[in-house]
Amino acid sequence: MTTFLKKIFFYLSFILIISSNSYSAEPNAEAFVLKLTNEAKLIFNDKSLNVEARLKKLNNLSQSYLDLDALAGYTLGDYRDKATASERDNFNKLFREYFIKNMSSKLNDFADQELKILDSKKINENNIIVSTKIFSKKDAQEINVDWRIYTKDSKFLARDLVVEGLSLARTQKEEFASIIASKGFVGVISALENFNKSN
Repeated sequence: MTTFLKKIFFYLSFILIISSNSYSAEPNAEAFVLKLTNEAKLIFNDKSLNVEARLKKLNNLSQSYLDLDALAGYTLGDYRDKATASERDNFNKLFREYFIKNMSSKLNDFADQELKILDSKKINENNIIVSTKIFSKKDAQEINVDWRIYTKDSKFLARDLVVEGLSLARTQKEEFASIIASKGFVGVISALENFNKSN
């Protein structure tokens, strides 16, 4: 995967500039995506925030809008059932910090991006796909993006993003699977700890 697409994955969780023009069946899910991205825009445009304050606000935002525990569990793959409850809890905590810090460091690369909601559809009782397109004013690129929104008891959470057919969750799972295969679960924990300490 190219560096550009990796950065896009993180950017899509907190788009900076939003516009909407949609005629679809799941307006509540679309409104959720717009609300998420608009709140993120306020955080990244607030120049008074230092790094620590920005990370704190992003963490609070992620708890309301992103299902990072589900994403963390999925990325563990087969090891999820082998790990102890304590190991899973530790991994989830480290993964959340890793995700927020990694995302925060990459988002400013996409200040010229604009997102338009195209359509949305319910694929089963608990999952909705919101289809969007990303426009780059700088290089005139257009990128198709699908948001997988999980819904239960009228609550929405973003669980995955698919960029031009490439799933964020699946890509992260493959990267961690490679580390586990060569260094075991302790290797993943070590990699996350090292990243979190240095960022």
